[in-house]
Amino acid sequence: MKNKHLNFLCHDFRGEIWFICAKIFKIQHTAITTMLTKVLLTIGGTKYGKNLSCRGILQVSRAQCSTIVIGNNCKFNSSSLYNQRGIDHRCIISTGKEKARIIIGDRCGFSGVSVVADKEVIIGNDVTIGIGVRIGDRDDHEELYETNAKPVHIGNHVWLGMNVTVMKGVTIGDNSIVGAGAIVTKDIPSGVVAAGIPAKVIKILN
Repeated sequence: MKNKHLNFLCHDFRGEIWFICAKIFKIQHTAITTMLTKVLLTIGGTKYGKNLSCRGILQVSRAQCSTIVIGNNCKFNSSSLYNQRGIDHRCIISTGKEKARIIIGDRCGFSGVSVVADKEVIIGNDVTIGIGVRIGDRDDHEELYETNAKPVHIGNHVWLGMNVTVMKGVTIGDNSIVGAGAIVTKDIPSGVVAAGIPAKVIKILN
């Protein structure tokens, strides 16, 4: 009985050492990938605010004469190391045409998200966007049919759940929540919970 107790303590001790090492690695990984991302953003002409944090390198593609602006204290997670559900791809921010704009407010968080614009996508302050969310103001596969981009506006204090798709021409009001897996094809008002395919209001928040 005594030996079993000692073996348990040794096993637990080794686990704690591994936990500490993993935590140190994640801190270093975040610092390095944040630094590399800032270099790439600067070279590519993307504006970013104070205290940008990147877990994994953010993928940014800016079309000539277009604008991408990232606010203060924003966080981008592009690695499954930091999310137990796993991430299918890095965070992607992309403008496809001249004069297109992607404007991201302050204190926003993204995890394996793609944001694409041929015209305009504006995201407010304090917005949380979950794994696999796709936000776009355009139709894809331009070679198959004519693209007709329509602006997307997301308000302040909005939460988009895992795998939400926000289609072109949509406005989501302040303080609203969109449930996981929803496809947003029409405007969502402020202060509500929306879910489903297509997304519909299912609850009004106080």
